[in-house]
Amino acid sequence: MTEFTIHTEETTPEGIFQTGNEYRYKHINLGMFLRDTYFAKTAAKPGDPFPLFELISTNGERLVNSDVFTGKPVVFIFGSLTCPMTTSSTPDVRQLYDEFGGRIDFIMLQVREAHPGEDTQQPETMEEKLQHAQALKSLYGIQWTVAVDNIDGELHRALDPKPNAVFLAGSDGTILFRSLWAGDDDAIRQALVAVASGRPLKRKQSAAFIGPVIHALSTEDETMQRGGPQASRELWRVGFPVALGGRVATFFTPLASKQRGIAAVLTLAFTIMVAIGFLGAGFFA
Repeated sequence: MTEFTIHTEETTPEGIFQTGNEYRYKHINLGMFLRDTYFAKTAAKPGDPFPLFELISTNGERLVNSDVFTGKPVVFIFGSLTCPMTTSSTPDVRQLYDEFGGRIDFIMLQVREAHPGEDTQQPETMEEKLQHAQALKSLYGIQWTVAVDNIDGELHRALDPKPNAVFLAGSDGTILFRSLWAGDDDAIRQALVAVASGRPLKRKQSAAFIGPVIHALSTEDETMQRGGPQASRELWRVGFPVALGGRVATFFTPLASKQRGIAAVLTLAFTIMVAIGFLGAGFFA
């Protein structure tokens, strides 16, 4: 496959969002883990023009801004094979697509792997990145467009290199709404309803964290297995509470996906309370 370039706005915060081997990391650390919990101050925001891009879809089609913004609003969803947030949120996105797909175009952007490991490594070539995008589309039965930018994720970085964020743009390419997580389905649905009906948005951003993360606990274990042993080990090292919650959630498999995450959190909270009670009783005995 021929390598191609992405053209970004001059205001793209190069140097702040990493490139090359730093962008295509092979190991996660605590800093990366924490940065995924908030939008960067320099990131693209509602009211900004969508960065110029050149994408390639899993069908081999090349897409630029003029191909994508053709009369309908467009929602971009970031995702990867090793992102638990992608695993948990994609069924919700599928429901949104079923409801709004006729009025709003959907594009899933395969970005860098969130938790690379021995079994699903960080792509080093465009061929590998496109293979990951094709696997993502097949794994979740995605009916809408799945595409990639270039190997250094220039569009991803120009927006804000989060693992599972959502950016909604109007038909003119102006960013209207962004959500830190695709699993924040209530906020995203409200934005899509407003845009589809031509009404102004009440909220232009959502950075909700706790709800989407609790939901993702139910799919964390299977996603880390997809990455490989390294992915699991590193999550335990840099995100111990999340890893523990994901492991506890596996004991509630008979429950629905969202209920497993809630059950895991309640179980951990109860265990901590009991432990504190025993410690307190021993201290005052």
